[in-house]
Amino acid sequence: MVTFNELKNKLNTKYQKWMYEQVVKGVLNTPPLVPGKLPFIVLSMVHQRDVLPYLVAIKSFAKQANPQRIVIVCDPTIGDTERQIFKQHVPHVELRDAAEFRMPEIPVGGCWERLSAITEYAKTVYTVQLDADTVTIGGIAEVVNSVSTNTGFVIGEDPNQPLLTLGEAAELSKNWSDKHIQAFAEKRMNKAGLGMSLYVRGCAGFTGFPVDEHMRNKMIDFLKKMREISQSRWNEWGTEQITSNYLVANSNGAKVLPFPDYRTPKGTLKDVRFAHFIGYVRFANNLYRQSTQALIKVMQAR
Repeated sequence: MVTFNELKNKLNTKYQKWMYEQVVKGVLNTPPLVPGKLPFIVLSMVHQRDVLPYLVAIKSFAKQANPQRIVIVCDPTIGDTERQIFKQHVPHVELRDAAEFRMPEIPVGGCWERLSAITEYAKTVYTVQLDADTVTIGGIAEVVNSVSTNTGFVIGEDPNQPLLTLGEAAELSKNWSDKHIQAFAEKRMNKAGLGMSLYVRGCAGFTGFPVDEHMRNKMIDFLKKMREISQSRWNEWGTEQITSNYLVANSNGAKVLPFPDYRTPKGTLKDVRFAHFIGYVRFANNLYRQSTQALIKVMQAR
């Protein structure tokens, strides 16, 4: 039986989503991007439902970080109409199909094609993974500095969040339920034969990968060893984020971006410079809509 609060939350979510959809259409009336001057790639995997939110994400990010290249890994739902929208608003965009990045060694779906693409590009150029449900609200000097110094970054969960040894990661997660693959894997990671590696409980939605010609080999080695201890569970949704966290934690000079400046905003945008509106908070209130509307107004005024 559905409770009153559950019904109330469901109706609120539908209302907030509908209101957001009316606002985000305005991004179609904003100027196209031009290539920036900083020598790095912004890479995103985009689904048909996220085309307009992606334009907000990439345009707000590019305003602050000025990337030379923009790559979209097109989900199979992306058709000719969506591709034309991408080219209209990001004329220099590089469009790739997700199927191009499938490999026998990695699972299919669950954003694995995105991580595979990152390992291809990061062989020669700094690559930033940017989710479509992000909004860059203010200056992001830490990100620009990471690009300039070829050091890794990841968005985290807590203030002063450190990188962890695999033993520390296992200890941190020891009392968590195995229901979610992330906790299941983190508990066992120190037994996978990965040596003196590091890990970070970050979010794959916004991550910076320094140039590393061996990154793909590192990815394959990690998932091979984790599959041995996880068996069939390694095909569950979420293993790509675990692998992304592992790879960035062991990248050159990696750090967790400062919190609350970079975070998932749940009740306020105070002090937030970069917001990641992941699923459970996206339409819980009007913050996603407010930040999107404010940025569209600025872009339309240019």
